[in-house]
Amino acid sequence: MGTLSDGEAIHTALAAVARAHHIQAATFELLGGLTEVEFSAYDFVNQVRLRPLVFSGALEIVAGHGTISLLNGAPHVHTHLTLAFRDERAPQGIAIIGGHVARAIAFAVEFTLTVYAGTAVHRALHPATGLQLWNLPAWVDTFNGQEGDK
Repeated sequence: MGTLSDGEAIHTALAAVARAHHIQAATFELLGGLTEVEFSAYDFVNQVRLRPLVFSGALEIVAGHGTISLLNGAPHVHTHLTLAFRDERAPQGIAIIGGHVARAIAFAVEFTLTVYAGTAVHRALHPATGLQLWNLPAWVDTFNGQEGDK
């Protein structure tokens, strides 16, 4: 568990925690507030990143979660957020935005981190999608030693 504040970049801070504690596979939850976020979307058909969208202001985290794995031997933080902010043009004066986060700057954010011991989770290029996805071995049923579904 921890707190990020005073303009800390979420991805950089969580990667530093992972390096300091030798974390190679984890999930996390976030709540609190941001001062800026950059959302990045992926065009599934053309397999290219779209122009990022940047929002600044008082952004409240409604839901935040992600994973930490390894990419080229270094911690890779993958984050998705749903955020709310005041917007008088929106119904009831509140707007909701969300998606894949390329960058997020903390005002005050609390996080919980669940670390998974054992084999490291590595990311590698997945040719069919063009994304760096988890490169996991086939799942093995530990109860009977039979190979199961991926």
